[in-house]
Amino acid sequence: MTRTEIHSDVAGLEDKWWDLWNRDAAATAFQSPAWLFPWRAYFSEGENRVLTIARGQKLLGLLPLFRYEGRLLPWGTGTTDWLDGIFDPDLDQAELTDALGQLTDAVDLVQLPATSPLLAAPLPDGWTERRGPSETCVALPLPTRLPRNIDENLRYYRRRAARAGVSEPERASPIVFDEIVELHTRRWRERGQPGVLSDPRVLAWHRDALPALEAAGLSRLYVLRFRERIVGGLYVLCSKHKVFYYIGGFDPDLEQLGLGTILIGHAICEAEREGARVFDFLRGQEAYKYRWGAADQPSQARFLRPPER
Repeated sequence: MTRTEIHSDVAGLEDKWWDLWNRDAAATAFQSPAWLFPWRAYFSEGENRVLTIARGQKLLGLLPLFRYEGRLLPWGTGTTDWLDGIFDPDLDQAELTDALGQLTDAVDLVQLPATSPLLAAPLPDGWTERRGPSETCVALPLPTRLPRNIDENLRYYRRRAARAGVSEPERASPIVFDEIVELHTRRWRERGQPGVLSDPRVLAWHRDALPALEAAGLSRLYVLRFRERIVGGLYVLCSKHKVFYYIGGFDPDLEQLGLGTILIGHAICEAEREGARVFDFLRGQEAYKYRWGAADQPSQARFLRPPER
């Protein structure tokens, strides 16, 4: 028999959270404590309502929520491209339905993958729902054969960058993060836009999260150097055969060398080498993503409303 609890204090949950995360084959870096605990430290509005489902001492399900303006939202809302709970394969849909029925507020579940148990679970008695699409991500299946024009461009840019004295792409430690941020921000400012990391809270969150992500093997930072100076960088997340392109940046003064193309190509090659099956460009349907051969990966939303009491 399962036991449902709703936690406002998660201080003692981290170890069990990691254990369950390791058992859920679909869980990504975005559901890990390394990503979400620092996120919650900086985005601390509202009260925690972290739903757990256990059988004996074994945690079978966890859905981290917080109350905001009378609704329950998942941790990571607004800054995370894929949201979900984490679930043991032994948890059945009826047990998840019973657990959801213990909540007393409306629940807004967004950015769910199509395979999420939160989409398949039947409604609790008396609850109503509305479903619809969320923002679309764009992903490339791996291994891949790159489109001919991209492959040719990649070879050309690699040769040109090498002749100019740009190093081969290399993996770097989190210590270079601020340099990548500076390149990313400079690039977006030249377009008249703020960029992903313009919010000081977002930047502080990533600075805190990266050491834990790196220690868990969930992040990669790739850089290009020119005369010992970092002129291009890419920040990706990786977990369970999936790689996610989070942010990138390069020196706009060297745009003609195609440094962004070189870094993405390198990250895709590294993802294939490590056995990844997906390279996910995440939210946004920018044209460059499709030029790599990627395709839309729609996410789903499910809005649950409890019965009036």
